[in-house]
Amino acid sequence: MKKVFLTAIAVVASAWTINLPGATTSRKPFAIIHERFHLDTLTVYNPVRQQCDHDPLVTASNQRINEQKLRRGQLRWMALSRDMIHRWGGKLHYGDTLTLKAGDPSIDGQWILQDTMHKRFRRRGDLLFARMHRALGRWTNVTITKSHYYPLSTETN
Repeated sequence: MKKVFLTAIAVVASAWTINLPGATTSRKPFAIIHERFHLDTLTVYNPVRQQCDHDPLVTASNQRINEQKLRRGQLRWMALSRDMIHRWGGKLHYGDTLTLKAGDPSIDGQWILQDTMHKRFRRRGDLLFARMHRALGRWTNVTITKSHYYPLSTETN
């Protein structure tokens, strides 16, 4: 326990920078690359057996849905069709934070990819909601964006 604590302090301390006159900061510039994907249809799903499998509170990424957080609106998780997920040849990974734009302020914003839709679907997404908040919903021509941050080299020769 003591070793883990000291390692954590060393990591945090190495991340700090002291701005003294004439000193340079250790912050490096980075580039942001946005990768956009188009969904033909986006719908709503609830964690119930009729819409999921035999264990509706466990997602395909093996995350357990906390029903209290879901009811409070603190979980913004989504499912995508298999053609978009890395495991089946797509470009997105479980745990990726995606920015969704559907033209509806109640759903636009950031969502985390945690689940997979049935194999019959292509270019589709599902948003996880508690049934008491939203049981139905359908949007078309939706855009999702994944942002990648890459450090830029500042070395000059």
